Amino acid sequence: MVMISTSASAPAKIILFGEHFAVYNQPIILASINKRMRIECKIGIEENNTINIETNHFGKKTYPLSILKKNNHYRANDFFYPLIYIIRRILSHYAETYGITIKIYSEIPHGVGLGSSAALSVAGVGAILGLCTKLNDKNEILDIAIETERIIHKNSSGADCVVSTYGGLLYYHKNNNMRSLTFNKELSFIIINTGSKHSTGQLVSVVNRFRENNLCEFRNLSNNVSRICEKAIKALEDGNCLHIGKLMKENQIILERIGVSTTEINNIIDLSLQYGAYGSKLTGAGGGGCVLALIPPHNKDFFLSRMKKKGYECFPVSIESEGLKVNIKSSNFKL
Repeated sequence: MVMISTSASAPAKIILFGEHFAVYNQPIILASINKRMRIECKIGIEENNTINIETNHFGKKTYPLSILKKNNHYRANDFFYPLIYIIRRILSHYAETYGITIKIYSEIPHGVGLGSSAALSVAGVGAILGLCTKLNDKNEILDIAIETERIIHKNSSGADCVVSTYGGLLYYHKNNNMRSLTFNKELSFIIINTGSKHSTGQLVSVVNRFRENNLCEFRNLSNNVSRICEKAIKALEDGNCLHIGKLMKENQIILERIGVSTTEINNIIDLSLQYGAYGSKLTGAGGGGCVLALIPPHNKDFFLSRMKKKGYECFPVSIESEGLKVNIKSSNFKL
């Protein structure tokens, strides 16, 4: 028997402006970065009618093919469940006969706001669709990836999956429009990990409670976020790092107000500015996770050394123009 195998990779993301408010139909500016989730799949008789998944971070797990016939609900402690959902959604008919092996290699820290669940969903859909050579277009992949991620994050705006699929620097407005943005100067970002993981669902609930209790203020804050995003487009196009940094600070004040920042995040931001950042803010859901700092390129080594001396894990990232990449290694497999 001839075996088909595929590999796919999708990038992590940073949010420059607008997190949380995207759920309420406000714009968001985000970018894919040079950290990737890579997934390899193969299907064949030798898999012994099981689904075998292994990763460089979460070990191995074996599922019987019968799991594809069950209407199982998402289990928060099962990192692999999105892949089971994707297999059921795409390959359940084929997998009744043949087993599947999936290997995951992730460069993306999990649970810290860099879009690991979206990258897993996007790369997973790309790789698993590739097993039946049904890669029609990225729009189809995106739709299934968003559907998959909403099993994990029920109120997801879909923005993380969008940027992981298409890559680059994007302006995204839920149910409205999406467009690529240009930036005339290379942006030098440092990500600082607080070391605290978070629950996106809990933080979305925190924001929703704030909204329900402060409807008028929340409306004003939403309008401010929209204004910040519009100003950021021009600042990015002009390569005006000072203005981009100023807008990041303004966005952070709003995030503090809606209750998703923490003392640790605020301390890291203060240090970032002290060490020469143009601007700094949390990126992602907050409540822990990561802080994003925009710094002068010549200041990178100084910034990293100072932050590491303070005990923080930090690393430079750059905006990556390419989103999902899929490679079908053998296409003559007959189902």
